[in-house]
Amino acid sequence: MSKPSFAAKLIGGLAIGAVVATGAVMGLVWLFSRSAMGSDMSGNGWTALLAGTAVSFLVTGVLSTVLILGRRNGFDEGAHEIVWDTHHSDEES
Repeated sequence: MSKPSFAAKLIGGLAIGAVVATGAVMGLVWLFSRSAMGSDMSGNGWTALLAGTAVSFLVTGVLSTVLILGRRNGFDEGAHEIVWDTHHSDEES
């Protein structure tokens, strides 16, 4: 069995970091909501916060993947690489 690649380790570490960061932010929201407002957030509020965070991570991951794969496969070219053809064959010289 082969060892996991560097990229796999990096992705795993980033995923764990994202889960820890999400938990930390939700903990801070919980502390702030209890101390500042004097009431707890309902279960629906926590569900919405968790779902919104998960969807944000998902959209960010998908868009980053599309950006990286597009660049690697040559679908994304830099502005300096674009050559503008101003002379068309149907125009007379």
